[in-house]
Amino acid sequence: MLVNTIDKVLFAVLLLGFMQLPLLSNHYLQFVSGQHDVLQQQVDNFQQNAELHQYSSIDAMIDDFKNNSNLAVRTDAEQKQQTMYEYEELNQAIIVFEQGTYYQKAKYMFSPQRWETLEKVLANFKPGISLEPLFLAYSGLAALLFGGLLMWPIRRAGRTLKS
Repeated sequence: MLVNTIDKVLFAVLLLGFMQLPLLSNHYLQFVSGQHDVLQQQVDNFQQNAELHQYSSIDAMIDDFKNNSNLAVRTDAEQKQQTMYEYEELNQAIIVFEQGTYYQKAKYMFSPQRWETLEKVLANFKPGISLEPLFLAYSGLAALLFGGLLMWPIRRAGRTLKS
């Protein structure tokens, strides 16, 4: 009886937790989109500067700046290169959140190198339940699977104790 109660409580907690993922992924997309928009303005400025000074691309301009004898120009090149790297990372994030599956979004959000971003998103996150049928189905299926996996050793131990 205790095992069945634990199983039901665990399923309910997991179901509610998994129901948060679609909302959390939407919040994450909005956060990443905001960062992307800010960097897009900088990248546009880099592109205008590169074109103004007859560079074939932003990368060519950055490479030229890296070889400059002035330390300030080399430091600026490193900062521009870091901005370009972050911009590309945000482009990939937006693709995952706009086109990815439920699993891909969760995997992206919860990867250790993105915990800082996830913490910022969670700071403004308000729990709720998405009523989209596909997300409800995924949440129910995930809760059943994870609940079954977590309860398997407990049920096994309970059967062993009865014997």
